[in-house]
Amino acid sequence: MGTAQASPKNVTGSAAVSATPCTFRGLSLRDASGATNTVDLFDNPSAAAGTVVATVVLAASGYEQISVPDGVRCASGLWLQATGALVGSVWTG
Repeated sequence: MGTAQASPKNVTGSAAVSATPCTFRGLSLRDASGATNTVDLFDNPSAAAGTVVATVVLAASGYEQISVPDGVRCASGLWLQATGALVGSVWTG
């Protein structure tokens, strides 16, 4: 039995990725701010608080793609906090 497919959630900056429990499966992000951009993902449905699930530092106009095949379970939800504008998506299942 294989792992369930992930669904992409479009992100442009700090916001809830999932307001309910989910599994973080990866991301594909590009900085759109023109400056170094730190992106933190939290196991929290509505704020940048709680357990940090992942952190990515994007160079100005930089790109990062991360795949987590087995996923990371987020018991509360998933919040993305960014220091600048983004283009891309976070993958959840």
